[in-house]
Amino acid sequence: MRKTAPQTAVHAPTIAVVLPKNPSHNVVMRLEQATQSLAALATVYLVTEAAGHAQATLDAKRRDLQRFLAFYQALYTHDRPDVWFVSVTKAFLKALSREKLAQASLARIYATVRHFARWLHAKFPGLFPLGCPTEGVKPPVEPTPGWKGLTRLDEIRLTAAAQTLRARPGHGTNQGLRNHALLAVLLGSGLRVSEALGLDREQYTGKGFRRVQAKGGLVRDFVPLHREARTVLDAWLEAREDQAPPLFLTRTGRRMSRREAATSIGRIAAQANGRVSDEEHIDVSPHVLRHTFLRKLAEAKGVHYAREASGHQSDRYIWRYIKPDQQTLAEAVDELD
Repeated sequence: MRKTAPQTAVHAPTIAVVLPKNPSHNVVMRLEQATQSLAALATVYLVTEAAGHAQATLDAKRRDLQRFLAFYQALYTHDRPDVWFVSVTKAFLKALSREKLAQASLARIYATVRHFARWLHAKFPGLFPLGCPTEGVKPPVEPTPGWKGLTRLDEIRLTAAAQTLRARPGHGTNQGLRNHALLAVLLGSGLRVSEALGLDREQYTGKGFRRVQAKGGLVRDFVPLHREARTVLDAWLEAREDQAPPLFLTRTGRRMSRREAATSIGRIAAQANGRVSDEEHIDVSPHVLRHTFLRKLAEAKGVHYAREASGHQSDRYIWRYIKPDQQTLAEAVDELD
């Protein structure tokens, strides 16, 4: 008789899903050996089907699959795929619901597990005796995304703060000018911070960026940059005395990391928040700047322009970027005839 699902929450995995450093090495051998182990199949999935995604996305998918494999191992004490049934998927979702996870996290975890199951079902016919184990399972409700952009006043304050700090160059590199250029590029292009930090100076054409490596392994032929941002970026490139390829680099000549970029934007926000009340403090991150740019573009030119600038292939996600804040909505209502 089949065991029932455990009633405890899903804890740390007992099976590790390891992403190999050389994903293309011996993939054929893995495919032949993997069909007796969901952990092995998950590794193949990550290095083949999921390859090309940004590192942060790969890390999230690996964690999601680890969570499912921990549940599966606790249920069966093995990880053979032939007993993954619809009832197991439902039990996994029920176990997840007992944890204090954000609704968005629940939706993301299940989306990863469902995509993995569908990939297995298509790639290995007959692996699941009763069909795809996520078929007909109702997914967690995705929360309505909130808008995370800046108000027009906040944007002006941030830009003024960046200009103030620009007059205080740091040691080794003109950090104030660099940080102003980073802020300007993120506010003037809608690029994700990982995309902006991955740019080399030779990709800059004077009008925008060519051959931009985007999320999901896509390459965007050209990403335009706002004229005011181009002025700041031109000043940053002209002030540099090095020939290093990265568009944004540290004072030691290394390409900036996402954490360093967030810290740089945080310094600008701290300057902007210096003499205002707590209620007026600006809470900003690089992704907030992306939201702000896409909202402005949608308002000026329409949603289809914002969708194209976002780099998304589907209309599904664009609405989270262009949802107006309460101030903008109130202003729009007042402007009605």
